[in-house]
Amino acid sequence: MKAVILAAGLGSRLGELTRDRPKTLLEVCGRPLISYILENLSSCGIEEAVIVTGYAERRLREVVGDGSASGVRVSYVRNPRYATTNNSYSLSLVRERVRGGFLIVNSDVLFHPGILEILLSSPLGGVVLSVDLGKELGEEEMKVTARGGRITDIGKELPPREAVGEYIGLARVDAASVEAFFAALDEVLRELGSGVFYEEAFRGMIGMGLAVRYTSTDGLPWVEIDTPEDLWFAEAEVAPALGSSCSSSSP
Repeated sequence: MKAVILAAGLGSRLGELTRDRPKTLLEVCGRPLISYILENLSSCGIEEAVIVTGYAERRLREVVGDGSASGVRVSYVRNPRYATTNNSYSLSLVRERVRGGFLIVNSDVLFHPGILEILLSSPLGGVVLSVDLGKELGEEEMKVTARGGRITDIGKELPPREAVGEYIGLARVDAASVEAFFAALDEVLRELGSGVFYEEAFRGMIGMGLAVRYTSTDGLPWVEIDTPEDLWFAEAEVAPALGSSCSSSSP
């Protein structure tokens, strides 16, 4: 199974921190975020990754190269429209490379490898999302509702009180579901345009009556890095659980 790492975005909410680099090159305890992601993939037996690039592509390629340092073979697909599209469009560019099933990995998420192990070892078939269950939710989180082990809806706009948890930006699409996933993604791009999140494809599959299921993060640490405060949390709380330590000031 391949991993698709979505790394085309501008990361504008981080201001000067991403002035000359994509978010995935932000350093957490002296190491770029992408190095943690590739290390986690390798430790869980993933041997190949496709990185969708855009903003500051050259610098990302210079740092990651062919991935040999991480043990994961890396290739690249460029989103030339990265400044005007969202990750739904980025994901649509890799369809011919992932017919055998794939992982979706948001490149701005620092996560414990155990979370990926849970996702990969789950016997659930189809499309499976990693969800932080029981987390206190607000307006910004990518929330999910569920019933009977199946996700019934996903979106940032869902009422927090109705959600069971937050989708963390890590999902598995098995080979039998690839065609249905990209059919749903194509419909999203036609109806909603290229400025929406790829999670709308999950919503489309649910609307078709197809099962979208989830695994739990099981309390293991993770963080999506969108703000300087998130970066501080990554260094203070998540990286130490991954064996990295560093000194950082409070936000």
